[in-house]
Amino acid sequence: MLVSLTGTFVDAGGIIIASILGNMIGKKMSPKYKNTLLAMLGFIAFGVGFESVAVYMPKSHYAVLFIVSLILGTALGTWWNLDNKINNLTAGKAEGLGKSIVTEVILSTLGALPIVGCIMAATSHDFTFLFVNASLDFVMVLILAATDGIGMMITAPIIFLFQFIVITIATFASNWLTDPFITEIAILGGFMVAASGLSLMNIKDLKAADIMPSLLVPILFFAFKGILGI
Repeated sequence: MLVSLTGTFVDAGGIIIASILGNMIGKKMSPKYKNTLLAMLGFIAFGVGFESVAVYMPKSHYAVLFIVSLILGTALGTWWNLDNKINNLTAGKAEGLGKSIVTEVILSTLGALPIVGCIMAATSHDFTFLFVNASLDFVMVLILAATDGIGMMITAPIIFLFQFIVITIATFASNWLTDPFITEIAILGGFMVAASGLSLMNIKDLKAADIMPSLLVPILFFAFKGILGI
């Protein structure tokens, strides 16, 4: 089990190092360059999210599931006021830190790359996907830490915990992580990443944190489907 976490340790360690380096670079960077980098990262995030939706939506066997998930999940997240709660946790820190944390966590957990990477790490000790994901995380956190400070380091334990849970499930209950399930999660993740990108570009603040409960719908759907043997 410990060997399966090799890629996860590399990812978390890279995020910590990137947070420190980004914070140091950011102190010497003018607001003009910080805003430009943040906007460009938002543009990249939007592109990544759009690509995920475009690739995985045709593969979905449940055409309405992502729509129901987004509507119910966003309503639930708005009711729980998740976005404001996350922003309150980062109050007094760099402006936009909460938004940047949400963006990095969504980018690093809800795509097919980290999920499939965790499955490959658990089943065959192949860390290729997780190492690629770690490289992307390093660059993203470096940029975000340059604009929003060392507080980006908090994403390291969050991402570590996520990958640990997925690897544990893949090790002991791999039948839960089916291709249709991964497809639905990738579609929702794509929408959330795109929403984060729009927020970082200051085009439209869709409050990506409020959308996150959408993930509960496919999890419950496939859990009940498995229990009922449908």
